[in-house]
Amino acid sequence: MNVINFRKIILAVALLATVYSCNKGDSKQYQGTALDPQSNAATLDTTKYNAEYLPYDAVKVNGKFPLQSSYKEFLAAFGKPDSLVQYKDDECAFFEEPYEYIHFKGNMFYLVKDSAIFQKVNFQSSPDFELTAPALTLKKNTTLAEVEKLFPNAVRNIRTTEHAEGRAMRWVSLGASKTIADDFWILEFDGEKLVSVELYSPC
Repeated sequence: MNVINFRKIILAVALLATVYSCNKGDSKQYQGTALDPQSNAATLDTTKYNAEYLPYDAVKVNGKFPLQSSYKEFLAAFGKPDSLVQYKDDECAFFEEPYEYIHFKGNMFYLVKDSAIFQKVNFQSSPDFELTAPALTLKKNTTLAEVEKLFPNAVRNIRTTEHAEGRAMRWVSLGASKTIADDFWILEFDGEKLVSVELYSPC
């Protein structure tokens, strides 16, 4: 074997190692999606675990703001809210402590003690608002087809609901963690276009 051929072999091995190294990171990037190379949906116990999910801890507002922060950090990021509405005893209680609803630009957070906790974003009233995760960014231009590439099972189970004005909207439900829990995401579409994302918590 001459020196040139030996160098070619070494180069090929190095390239393969680089590709393998990049692919190893894909399991984290595509965690919870159909593209996760570490997942095996065929053997998954679906009574305990979600085959497809969008990890709550991995989602950021506009790429940097966590879904839960201090109210001071919230004000620095978004400014003064449009209104703060006190929770009433005759409504559904989501927290043991007294809390308020933070409303701004059609979006909503909870204010629990000094913590601002994400609840819903409306892309129609807040077109610059984004929810970013390693595998995708949810924003006003996100289409149902884009979501389906990553979460085909969730889109297959899409639901249609009618608004008060008679418009038919479509909901895609996604777990917020691998382990099945009460909280889950609702991605609302008007036709093929994403219009809102809510972290739903039952009463």
